[in-house]
Amino acid sequence: MSMPNPWLLLGVFLFPMFLCTAGCVNVNLSTVEGVVTLDGAPLPGATVSFMPVGEGRAAAGMTDSNGYFQLTTFRTDDGALAGDYRVIVVLDDTVRPPYTTDEEKKAARVGTMTPQGKKKQAEQKSKKSRQVPEIYSDIKKTPLKEVVPTNGKIELALRSSMR
Repeated sequence: MSMPNPWLLLGVFLFPMFLCTAGCVNVNLSTVEGVVTLDGAPLPGATVSFMPVGEGRAAAGMTDSNGYFQLTTFRTDDGALAGDYRVIVVLDDTVRPPYTTDEEKKAARVGTMTPQGKKKQAEQKSKKSRQVPEIYSDIKKTPLKEVVPTNGKIELALRSSMR
């Protein structure tokens, strides 16, 4: 009786694992991107969270300096699962941008001593006065609702006064 080919045996054991892995990871996600504004101006540094209505999985993204965001569910910017969502927006003034170079780190440390640093500090103070109304961060009260997949980019136009 001849010995079975070792590659065949390896294939017999690995093939079911491959199928399970492919099935577990293969999820249909839709790219979701958009812009968040507050009173018509871009809202940087806000976390946008899509919370599923019923079953599903939440997706979130953070706005850049132009208010632009992309949603993440499993991997960075991979999108969101199809379904209905309630959307919440939270502004966290304590979040600092990551510094990638030594120059950026140094500028952050001594930045308040330069004219540009003083200007930036004044801008940050005015940014703190721009508060996102609590209604947008409350999952039960938020008026923001979206359906995924979307038709194009989403625009979340927040207002500081809800009349």
